Amino acid sequence: MPQPRAVKEQIVQDLSTRLKETESVYLTDLTGLDVGEVTELRSRLRAESVECRVIKNTLTRLAVADAGLPDLGETLDGPTALVLSADPVAPAKILIDFGKDHEERPRIKGGFLTGEIIDAAQAVTLSKLPGRDELLAKTVGGIAAPINGLVFTLSGVLSGLVRTLSALSQQKASQDS
Repeated sequence: MPQPRAVKEQIVQDLSTRLKETESVYLTDLTGLDVGEVTELRSRLRAESVECRVIKNTLTRLAVADAGLPDLGETLDGPTALVLSADPVAPAKILIDFGKDHEERPRIKGGFLTGEIIDAAQAVTLSKLPGRDELLAKTVGGIAAPINGLVFTLSGVLSGLVRTLSALSQQKASQDS
């Protein structure tokens, strides 16, 4: 049963708003996955705060145009699911890792990264990058390393000074006796 025009317009407006707000959008083909596998994939995506939606291609094209994004051309041909996230690496990792266990399904068709079109090869490259949390941990570790070194150096100097003062105190005490 066809959807009323008002419903379609609302879908386009909601998707357009979401496309403007999100950092990355991956277009995937879920063909060949059964209901259980799609449910498992959606669960993995949801665990990383990634949204997966299936919307008609014509409505997606209208939303993309309304959001001011470049035309996706043939990337939107055939069955397409949109995977939207603020993190550009997490969805790519999940989709690629899931595909390794499920005969390379879902297939990444392309997408957007910060408003620019990316192809499937670029999505695979993104999936090999460290995740946001790992990058933050490395950054904090890099910032903390020099500070830790300074603390250990200063504590070594201070403990040396304390030992020297203690030795002088003992030497003076022995001379006074």
